[in-house]
Amino acid sequence: MTDSGIPFRFKRHARIGEAGAELDDEFLFQSFVDVGDYDEIRNVKVPKRIIVGRTGSGKTALLRYLAHCEEHVVELEPNQLSLNFISNNDVIRFFEDLGVRLDPFYSLLWKHMLAVELIKRKYTLVTEEKTSNWLMSIMDSLRKKDQTKARALTYLKDWGDKFWIETEYRVKELTTKLASELNAELGGKGGGVSATIGSKGSLTEEQKKEIVHRGQKVVNDVQLKELADVIRFLDDDVFTDEQKPYYVTIDKLDEDWVDDTLRFKLIRSLIEAVKSFQRVRNVKIVVALRYDLLRRVFSATADAGFQEEKYEPLILRLRWNRGQIQKLLDQRVSAMVRQQYTARPVGLKELFPERVGRTFFLDYLMQRTAMRPRDAILFVNACLGLSEQASQVRVQSIYEAEREYSAGRLKALVYEWKNLFPSLELGLPLVEKTPIEFKIGSLDKTLVDRVIEALAGMQESGDPASDAAVTYMNSASASKHAVMAAVFRTYFDVGLVGLRFEGGSGTIWSTDNVNAPSPSQIKPNTKAQIHPMFYQALHTVFGVS
Repeated sequence: MTDSGIPFRFKRHARIGEAGAELDDEFLFQSFVDVGDYDEIRNVKVPKRIIVGRTGSGKTALLRYLAHCEEHVVELEPNQLSLNFISNNDVIRFFEDLGVRLDPFYSLLWKHMLAVELIKRKYTLVTEEKTSNWLMSIMDSLRKKDQTKARALTYLKDWGDKFWIETEYRVKELTTKLASELNAELGGKGGGVSATIGSKGSLTEEQKKEIVHRGQKVVNDVQLKELADVIRFLDDDVFTDEQKPYYVTIDKLDEDWVDDTLRFKLIRSLIEAVKSFQRVRNVKIVVALRYDLLRRVFSATADAGFQEEKYEPLILRLRWNRGQIQKLLDQRVSAMVRQQYTARPVGLKELFPERVGRTFFLDYLMQRTAMRPRDAILFVNACLGLSEQASQVRVQSIYEAEREYSAGRLKALVYEWKNLFPSLELGLPLVEKTPIEFKIGSLDKTLVDRVIEALAGMQESGDPASDAAVTYMNSASASKHAVMAAVFRTYFDVGLVGLRFEGGSGTIWSTDNVNAPSPSQIKPNTKAQIHPMFYQALHTVFGVS
């Protein structure tokens, strides 16, 4: 350990930042580390618009830093938009449940909201009077110089007087309008949708087909062509200054703002809207999505002809390496010390021991992260929390902090992946109190039986481990190992374990950017290795093979 050379003592609650970027302004803005991602997002000419990464990889930090540095940024979150109004509308829900494709409406909704928010921000439309004056001015100007934008003019005339009202109003307004049109379409037969909903269970297949056909016709007639003209109008006549780019950021899409079925469709429609707004050269719509959520969205909404690779140019995948995380920690440690003691830069090495056991501290720390900033910040914070009034962190404090940190990371892992892999927690007894590395086929048979029974009892269609367990319980020819292969493929995907194959070159991890093995490649003699982040939480046994 190196003496820092300053009369330093850790205060109670000393920390180098918060787990969530939305609460981390104190450190985020003065200690931001750009690994090349920020310029990709800031530059409106670069196609990257969808920030994808795991929990804690820095998605929200990028958006907040953009809003901090750039002058013209509109920040939106789905909870602010009253999107649950759609799922709570009986008419919309009725047609959705019957199978009417409402994607054109969802696309209209996003494009309308984005266009209005941009216009509202550009012209500071905060009152009805200002909005009315702007509308008169812009419509007079367009009539005189560009008759090709007649549909855009009509759209602005129909909707422009409400631009000043809060965003959530627009969701309710458009949803109510569509519901009224759908209701009117069925109004000639038995009192509209309300009467039809009451008799839904007795509808014949022929009646359902007729209702779907008529409902789809209404949905397909939404004003998408007019909105395409509005987007062209934004590019040609509104956002024309290359020196003044405008941004809209959308975050928190992984939260429970609406039920999953509708959420996936809305997010897919948002992605399509983001593509459409590429037409506006000095505007950039930037969306943050968790990696697992994007996977679920594409899986749930893939239609005939869907090609995921076409979206790749839009996607910015967040990745960190050891040097970048060390730089981030050094800057945050320096900021913490600077606030209290000295302007001289003080790095992580000056406040921590050189080694933990026989391992260099930085190696020890990095091994216990998934190469994400949040992991590293939380581990350092846990160490600082046990070092009050000390001038440097002791090795014993690191060991004690690791217990708290490891338990928290395991809990966070289960929460992060609970929607994609709801069985993840049920199988954890399989990896508790095991050696660091073990053959999958060596697991206790009684324990394996107990876990398989629990997995089969979940009845979670779509969860690989649960589905494999149900197949095993209902088929005389299925094997127990097929269930274990599904379990450990899941654990590999989420980063709980690495896998080492017989004859392979070493242990592979999901963070290595390798092709994930299929369950059929995972054999009883395949070795699983517990990630060091979870040693303490899983009570991993050292020195035993």
